[in-house]
Amino acid sequence: MSLRLRPGPIDIHAHIVPEGLIARFEAGERAGYAASRSEDGIRVTLAGKPSRMPLLPGMVSLDIRERTMAEQGVNSQLLSPWIALCDYSLGEADADWFHRAVNAEIAAICAAAPDRYAGIGTAPLQFPTLAIEVLRDAMGPLGLLGVEIGTSVGKDIFLDDPSLDPFWQVAEALGAFILIHPPLEPPAGGFADYYLNNLIQNPLQTTVAGARLIFGGVLERFPGLRICLVHGGGLLPYNVGRLIRGRLVRPEAKARMIGSVEESFSRLYFDTVTHSAPALAYLVGQAGADHVFLGSDYPFDMADPDLVETVRAAGLGAVKEALVLSDGFRRMFETTATG
Repeated sequence: MSLRLRPGPIDIHAHIVPEGLIARFEAGERAGYAASRSEDGIRVTLAGKPSRMPLLPGMVSLDIRERTMAEQGVNSQLLSPWIALCDYSLGEADADWFHRAVNAEIAAICAAAPDRYAGIGTAPLQFPTLAIEVLRDAMGPLGLLGVEIGTSVGKDIFLDDPSLDPFWQVAEALGAFILIHPPLEPPAGGFADYYLNNLIQNPLQTTVAGARLIFGGVLERFPGLRICLVHGGGLLPYNVGRLIRGRLVRPEAKARMIGSVEESFSRLYFDTVTHSAPALAYLVGQAGADHVFLGSDYPFDMADPDLVETVRAAGLGAVKEALVLSDGFRRMFETTATG
């Protein structure tokens, strides 16, 4: 599979709520899903739960999106769902309809402008068999590159849970790009103040997800998985030495993995959303330039507003810089397994 995106930087972490999905809500296609428009913007109701705030205009409007991309020097985006659309609380019938609807509307945008947008969808991991069917459909008829998933399935099922092994097996066979993103959760405990729920709790959830994929042996059982951790991998790349030490001296860290932390870590991918050129340079040194992809977290206030310049300021050198800006991501899709 070769990407049809135009040459130049690719933002692989850019969220969307498709206008087509909102239109389906407005039409009353499914009970519990609605949208309303007012002067303060578009509000959506998902599974009977109204959003607390209107959607950011850039989440919906392609005109705003493309103006921002031009200002940033980004030539194309990998569209991914707003994480609230990766809903694992639904019953099976609602999950089947909703996740397929999200995927179909993202795919429609990509089909209309394949040089500007590629896309990934979502899959109902609370029902692994259904999630496999949805993933196959997304990457087959819809032409998406993979799916975005949360750092856990609700509060009790983590990504190393054995029930998800069939999903990982199919994702590996299909060559799916899996973007792992922390969910929207209310702040708790020490994260309740100072916006620490976003500043620290979010990257911490990503860190835990990555560590569980390593220690749970997922990356050993399915070494061909293409898993990308957002927000620079959270704390994982900067704490991997501690994981290595724990694997050597603690029996708990040896319970489910056979090989080394280093080997499993080397299979992970990361975006550039570190908000720090020195941190990004360190990440590239740890993971390799071909495992770090340009990302913004568009359209949120915690996005990197000058993502291309952040990469250039990291002083990576021409070859590594090109890999991060677009070449590494493009090469991933030059050949893709089927299954």
